[in-house]
Amino acid sequence: MTLKKTIYLLLLICAPSWAYSNNDQQLIDYTDTGTQMLKTLKADDTLSSSVCKTQRKLSYYLYIDDFLKSFIEIPTSDVSGDSSTISSAYLAGRAPIYNMLDRKAGTCSASFLCMQNAEGIFTDISNYLSADNGLIISWFTPTTLANLELDSIVHSMVTECIVTASTKIGFNPYYGKKFNMIVSSDNEKIYFKLTRI
Repeated sequence: MTLKKTIYLLLLICAPSWAYSNNDQQLIDYTDTGTQMLKTLKADDTLSSSVCKTQRKLSYYLYIDDFLKSFIEIPTSDVSGDSSTISSAYLAGRAPIYNMLDRKAGTCSASFLCMQNAEGIFTDISNYLSADNGLIISWFTPTTLANLELDSIVHSMVTECIVTASTKIGFNPYYGKKFNMIVSSDNEKIYFKLTRI
């Protein structure tokens, strides 16, 4: 039985008495509209399902050298004369991110506030990733460092966390979506792998 015939049968069963009058054109128009609506809904569901599958996993990377070349240093100083802070550094940088097709896909920026005391070096990292597909996420990474060398500071971005696309600027199909994100590194790149939760 075709979809159109099925809808027509359902309308005959559920329709009020006026539907059985000679006003056949009204019933046929209504049936055609119902068929068209079902076709549209089916197409939308297929599209939505397809989009959801493509959005479930996202991967990007940046080149560490690009990040290091962009670094700026913001001066820091002790506020009190008897501070427990031995040394400090406040750095910020940004670099283009690339997708798995090796095409530029947005920007990642981060700022690193490093403070050393008698117990070691503690770093607060504020990270921000903005992709051309609309994804915008930010996250914080508290960590400890072995030293205050630039390579050590950049590699401290490595983490695993849950992030939410909580900023909406322009087109953003990811707004409100949560991801499990793994940030890893090698000698050349920082990698960002996101999986929809």
